[in-house]
Amino acid sequence: MRITLSQMKPDFDMDSNLERLLEIVESFDSEIYIFPELYLSGYMVRDDMPSRAIPSNSSIIEEIAEKSKDRVIIFGFPERDKFLYNSAAVIHDGKIEVARKLHLPNFGPFEEKLYFKPGDRVFVTDTKFGKIGVEICYDAFFPEVSKLQALKGADLIVNISASPVISRAMFESIIPARAIENTTFFAYVNWAGLQRTMEFWGGSMLYSPRGKLIYKAPYFEESVQTVEIDMEELQVARTIRPTLRDTRKELCPADSP
Repeated sequence: MRITLSQMKPDFDMDSNLERLLEIVESFDSEIYIFPELYLSGYMVRDDMPSRAIPSNSSIIEEIAEKSKDRVIIFGFPERDKFLYNSAAVIHDGKIEVARKLHLPNFGPFEEKLYFKPGDRVFVTDTKFGKIGVEICYDAFFPEVSKLQALKGADLIVNISASPVISRAMFESIIPARAIENTTFFAYVNWAGLQRTMEFWGGSMLYSPRGKLIYKAPYFEESVQTVEIDMEELQVARTIRPTLRDTRKELCPADSP
């Protein structure tokens, strides 16, 4: 299975971001295409966030859904529903699904609770390429999220991110751990470059179910790369180190309603 990791430089023009997404989907031969957190709007738009928020059935997202035949397309956007959410659109077979960020950072340079309401549901969806769990940036610091996704059958966990350089070492430590703990493929896709006063380090990565680094994008530079994975590795990993089989489900946190 082929996965295209689209590590983008920031652009605060939503029409331009849409155009680039469609161009990449048409130019790269993959089954799964992944773009960063709040890709459509840009991350550091601050008080412009409410005006950039769109519903999940907006014409912009429906235009992308028209391109999703035989593909999975995952990208971040500010979602307008009853509240605003930091969300990921997960589009496959013409269907639009939404994963909402569960943990909103509000410390240091982060101020997401000023704009967004947290989601309340761990996200896993069934696609023709296998089950995919989707989480957003800071969610990776809470291992119960990935664990629940794996217990729900996820073969691939995707984390879309807007991580500045101060967080680099921590993400580079926890992402392989999440892959090993849950014997899943784990794809992480970040922004690269400067957005206002925040510099994003890039470094998008893909790990195997045994924690082997399959691909690492360059730091600070835009990079779009297609990587092939062998889904048969899942069974090998889960036989050699059966963490999912041996998980004591009675000790796991209950899933959200």
